[in-house]
Amino acid sequence: MSNEKHNISVNDYEMNIDLYSILRDISKYIVVILLLAASMSLLAYVYVGRSYHKQYESTSTFIVSSKGSNNSVYSDLSTTTEMATKFSEILNSSILQKKVAKEMNMDYFPGTASAEVVNETNLLVLKVQADSPEMAFSLNKAIMNNYSVVTNQLIGTVVLDVLQNPTVPSGPVNEFQPAALMKKTFVMTIVALCGLIAIISFLKDTVRKPKEVSKKLDGTLLQTLYHERLYKSWKARIHRKKSSVLLTNPGTSFQYVEDMKKLARKVSSKMKDKQAKTLLVASVEENEGKSTVAANLALALAEESEKVLLIDADLRKPSQYKIFGLAPEEVQEFGEVLNGNEKSDHLVHALAKSELLLVTGTMIYPNSTEMIASDMFYKIVDFFKERLDYVIIDTPPMSQAADAEELVDYADASILVVRQHTALVKDINEAISILNSGEGTMLGCVYNDVFHGIAQTARNYGYRYAYGSGSSYGYGYGYGNKYGYGYGYGYGRSSRQSKQEEQKEQHNKDSVTERQVKKEDE
Repeated sequence: MSNEKHNISVNDYEMNIDLYSILRDISKYIVVILLLAASMSLLAYVYVGRSYHKQYESTSTFIVSSKGSNNSVYSDLSTTTEMATKFSEILNSSILQKKVAKEMNMDYFPGTASAEVVNETNLLVLKVQADSPEMAFSLNKAIMNNYSVVTNQLIGTVVLDVLQNPTVPSGPVNEFQPAALMKKTFVMTIVALCGLIAIISFLKDTVRKPKEVSKKLDGTLLQTLYHERLYKSWKARIHRKKSSVLLTNPGTSFQYVEDMKKLARKVSSKMKDKQAKTLLVASVEENEGKSTVAANLALALAEESEKVLLIDADLRKPSQYKIFGLAPEEVQEFGEVLNGNEKSDHLVHALAKSELLLVTGTMIYPNSTEMIASDMFYKIVDFFKERLDYVIIDTPPMSQAADAEELVDYADASILVVRQHTALVKDINEAISILNSGEGTMLGCVYNDVFHGIAQTARNYGYRYAYGSGSSYGYGYGYGNKYGYGYGYGYGRSSRQSKQEEQKEQHNKDSVTERQVKKEDE
């Protein structure tokens, strides 16, 4: 990569603050987040439940006044406040606690004691807590019997008159509330995990916006393809009915169709300049939309009256038959033909509503790299390369298999599909270097599945397109005894071509008839 692309200023980090990318990362792990939050709630319940001990509180009340004072009980508030502090220190002093323990025939003071002032009064409340209501009451009573021995020596100018004798606790003061605890732990765990994922997402070096492509990547930007909704309505989302993102689908947005056609024109122009006929469509990671881009690019090229063949060479995870809505029994297994287990009589499938031809399969082959590198694969591609305008090859992700690298030197051209905020920049540039290292031309990158915000979405209208009806092709493959493989390939006429030829023939007939009538008149 050039120094200019590495020389990114601090201001460029503003581009990394992308709310959509962060939310998408969080949504990927939402199930894990909820499970961890629920687990932490249960752990918090178990931990606190095991350490929970009921505490009972017995109270008694004193009236605080100064010796020799004739004022009312509410007059000396400052004396009461000062007394509360000193009395608390007395209650927790070793002298008083030893006296209380000795009176109760115990080795230590089994509880806690404190004093509080009743607001805006000279009333002092003594609170004693213990593990049982009987113990709390007994300790409070013992303190009442012995506190005067200590208070007379330390605060002789203050008089404490008992207003209320010790009460017997009716229930624990520290009630265990598991529901509130679990809810709090659940929410805090979710917030913490979402925050952690957001930080990791922010620090992840990916391509978040189209303008970052030229700054971070070694390849040029061919086209930006914006996010296309798989669920066109809430009803479809509820019933989990995804809509295929294809140019032939009337529900596909106008913007996506136009952007794909722009991409097709750019690719076609560049390939014609290079006299290229085979195009490799690759991606770094899985689920970057590579197969969908390959399918729509092939459809767009076929719409321009080009003869196009799309080969699903992703033998590790074939998906083209799903994209085009084909049943497994409708297609012949491409992998079985490559392995020599089946003949290639019906290898090519003519798709309805387009002029596109398809070679695909449904089976998974772990040894796909060896199959792609076989002579049979190259012979099939060479055969169609000579007879068609374009052969588009959909390959497995480059991070998972070396299939694309096997085809780098063979393909005439290649493009790399880069999904928004998915693959790391270093991995993308490494893939671009591999594609550039081959004899073919690396045309550039397709920035895919880009979120364009609510405002832009509102401007996208669901224009519907009417596409030509299906075409019919005939294929035959024969095997020679001496020369190995022989191929027979025959074109059938599409409905559009047939209509054009019928109109031309009718025009010729009309012209002949007119000439004959004119001659007779003469």
